[in-house]
Amino acid sequence: MASDERRKNLRHSLSIMVYMTKVEDDGEKIPVEVLDVSRTGIGFYSPKELENGTVYQADITIWTGDRIHAFIEIVRVQQKEEGAIYGGIFVGMPESDWSRIRVYETYQEMGD
Repeated sequence: MASDERRKNLRHSLSIMVYMTKVEDDGEKIPVEVLDVSRTGIGFYSPKELENGTVYQADITIWTGDRIHAFIEIVRVQQKEEGAIYGGIFVGMPESDWSRIRVYETYQEMGD
């Protein structure tokens, strides 16, 4: 892990497209490209500007093929010319979903 790493949990690459909707209005489906996932959060790219501090929901298909319905609070925004890279934390994730991510992390750690 890099010395400037501020995350509590190691993120694992996961390149998928998902649609997020703002929890408050459950309206527009916003396409985002997931870059990485950890048991506490997610990193993703969006060409559409999302609001820091706002909670969105999405169905994320993880490495095992399992689908997790997640609530994600935006906690970090890094502006880029082509859009923004966002960091979000999972809010209220059930233990069963957290465990599925942890199983994958354990498998990855054993392979390293």
